[in-house]
Amino acid sequence: MSEQDRIYFAQRAAEEQERAETAADRGAAAAHLKLQRAYLERASVGERPAPERDVVG
Repeated sequence: MSEQDRIYFAQRAAEEQERAETAADRGAAAAHLKLQRAYLERASVGERPAPERDVVG
C-alpha cells in the first residue's frame, strides 16, 4: 500500500470520528465509529487478506 493510500485512510478515519461525535442518532454514531475503526486499521496495517472459509463438500 502506498503512502498516499495510508494518508487517505487516516484522513477518512478522522472524518468518521468527527461524524460520530456530532451524530444525533445513536445508530448513526455507531456506524461512523465502525467505519472509523476500519479506516484506521487500513491506515495502520494496510489491507488484510480475507479469511479462508470452510468449504463443505
